[in-house]
Amino acid sequence: MIRRRPTTNDANSYKADDDKLGKQLLFTTSSQQHSTQTPKPMVSNLVVCIIVIVFVGAGVVQNRYQESHNDFHSGSGTDKTVAQSSQRRKTSFLQQSLLTPEEDEMLQTDERGNRYHLVFSTDCSPYQHWQSFLVYYTALKVRQPGQVTRIASGCDPEQAKAMQRWFDQDVQFMSKRYHLQMTPHFSGVKNEAGETVADYKFFNKPFGFLYWLEHSPQLHYSASDSEFPKDFQNDIVILIDPDMGLLRPITADFSDERETVVSPRRREHGVLATNVGPGHPFAQVYGFGTQWARLDLEKIAGAGSQARNISKEDGQLFYPVGPPYIGTISDMHRIALKWTAFVPRVYEQYPHLLAEMFAFCIAAADEELPFQLIDSLMISKTDASGEGWPLVDRIPPDEVCDFASDLDPSKYAVPSVVHLCQRYWLGKDWFFSKRKIPSDIYDCETPLFEEPPSDLGVLYDYKWAWNGRKQMVTPTEANREAFLLCFLFRLLNDAATFYKQNTCPPDSINLEKSRNLVAYLKAKSRHTETK
Repeated sequence: MIRRRPTTNDANSYKADDDKLGKQLLFTTSSQQHSTQTPKPMVSNLVVCIIVIVFVGAGVVQNRYQESHNDFHSGSGTDKTVAQSSQRRKTSFLQQSLLTPEEDEMLQTDERGNRYHLVFSTDCSPYQHWQSFLVYYTALKVRQPGQVTRIASGCDPEQAKAMQRWFDQDVQFMSKRYHLQMTPHFSGVKNEAGETVADYKFFNKPFGFLYWLEHSPQLHYSASDSEFPKDFQNDIVILIDPDMGLLRPITADFSDERETVVSPRRREHGVLATNVGPGHPFAQVYGFGTQWARLDLEKIAGAGSQARNISKEDGQLFYPVGPPYIGTISDMHRIALKWTAFVPRVYEQYPHLLAEMFAFCIAAADEELPFQLIDSLMISKTDASGEGWPLVDRIPPDEVCDFASDLDPSKYAVPSVVHLCQRYWLGKDWFFSKRKIPSDIYDCETPLFEEPPSDLGVLYDYKWAWNGRKQMVTPTEANREAFLLCFLFRLLNDAATFYKQNTCPPDSINLEKSRNLVAYLKAKSRHTETK
């Protein structure tokens, strides 16, 4: 079964649903009021001075915490709609990464000496702040080799200042290999007269990616020579989405069949390569086949484009690609140049969600860069084929939750990333959707999420579908839903714990696992209805 392509109606229904609860989740945070006792008046001048100094100092510290914390959620310290935490920010402590400096240095390359650059493109919204922190955190946790960079496009001056402060205070200590690249705004859709007539936020991805390639201080691109230094040309670039969390490191080596799933059909036609290298990019297979080839390729890429000569079979075997994209810097730069040239023309013909992905496929075909497609780079939709689910299916149902909560790829092989683009649900109490995660998850006093029971994979045989109806699930699908629910709630808790322990005063940290997302959403809904 081929995974159904998202449609414009899907996007609109998700947006309408988000409008109901998303605004409350975005702009409402839990905060507790703290009272202070009035100092007794009959004290010595010395005591009065000490008290004044303490209170003034505490006020300065609290203001510093509030400013930074507000930045984290809103992307701008001037957003007055975001409730500010009443807790003070930790100011004198040693922030602890999960790596020693020596371990961090060793991860500059992999064991073979390959250099990597894992990048993801975002805007400046609070919605993508918490996701970005998860990308950095999962890269740290799985010991992803190489550099990790967030490409943030279209920040206004205040947002850029706040984001840089957030990165400096809350991310940089995790690894010297972590970076932030800010770019201009690219998402405006222009007409033939050059006037901006619409906004397609996904333009930021190709244009931001090209900007990073040509402006990153880590890559040393020469604008005058239009090339990278020779010793950088074969560095490996990994482009993922901001809503992807790493389950294990992504490298250039796909030779281990234990952890690499390639469809039988592609194996029958021959594997192009088992390692990423010049002329041999890799990517996750996506279920849209050759829909990109139905567009007017002559208008998009020109009459002489090689994309027009790709057979339907080759188009299905090598070009229905999506993130993670993996290739050498030189190959990815070639694609990025065409990607940015083609995506506005694709959008003219196909003004929908997948326009930038179709443009990438056309760019790769135009450059005659067939991709080795891998099923196991990603998991997302639990009833989809063409993903890394065969690996998850090997995990016994009575072990799946405990294993997902504490991954050990040496015991069971796992896919490379989980793509949080779907909703996951088992029973009536266990649900996850990235758009329903409240924005206060990193607040010092906010409790952690409840975590599913260890027998979740065998406990339920149903879930609630998107249309609100009870839907029975097969044991296989229940096992997959359980894997993701157990992994994601533990991940959110681990990331929040790590963040709090490195930013909050010890006496203000709430690590109780007492918040149930379903109960939280129901309470929010009731509160909204009573207004």
